Amino acid sequence: MHYGTKGILEWESDRNKEREWLLDAGIRLPKIFQSPEEIDRPVIIKFHGARGGKGYFIANNPREFHEKFSEYKDQEGNEDFVIQEYIVGVPVYSHYFYSRLTGELEIMSFDKRYESNADSIGRVAAKDQVDVGIHTTYTITGNVPIVVRESLLPQIFEMGENVVKSSHKFAEGGLFGPFCLEGIIDPELRYYVFEISARIVAGTNPYIYGSPYTWLRYDEPMSTGRRIARDIKMAIEQDQIEKVLG
Repeated sequence: MHYGTKGILEWESDRNKEREWLLDAGIRLPKIFQSPEEIDRPVIIKFHGARGGKGYFIANNPREFHEKFSEYKDQEGNEDFVIQEYIVGVPVYSHYFYSRLTGELEIMSFDKRYESNADSIGRVAAKDQVDVGIHTTYTITGNVPIVVRESLLPQIFEMGENVVKSSHKFAEGGLFGPFCLEGIIDPELRYYVFEISARIVAGTNPYIYGSPYTWLRYDEPMSTGRRIARDIKMAIEQDQIEKVLG
């Protein structure tokens, strides 16, 4: 037995199923291009698997794609990739917790991924970048805690609620426990989601003693791990342990 809905992992781990789920929930997603020849705007090429952003690159047209992809195509695992519209904005990872016992959705925290060298390249003058041939990379090196603009919270709550509601169509029992919507907030404050993680994510690590959001909800330190433990304890005390075990 385990905490959570095991069936939801099938929808999280398959790119096509994940996109179907998020679209059903009414989530705003970046456009996906089926072939390099369709590229008509900046795109980011993402290789499949848990590689932490390593090897991702940007192209603006089919010619740029083929030029850059030639550097990666012979590497193992690089035959499977997605061509995704590149959204300019701030990467924001929203950490949620949904309890089947209380029916309450909570925002636990937010983080921003620090990507090398995408986040540090601004320290190098544009001329020097060209002279030494620096290529932007998106390998994740750490997690930066952030507090989002208050006016965004209703939208972020609604997104989480819609994802939970939609999940019941795809997996028995639906999504519950910790999950994360990973995306970009653009200059118009539109939140584009490129992925969902139906589990604890690394971005919760800065919040071992809780976040500003959990301090507003609880009067004690509340990490995501502790929130899971509290849900299990509540289920035992209410003789509803079957609700939280998949």
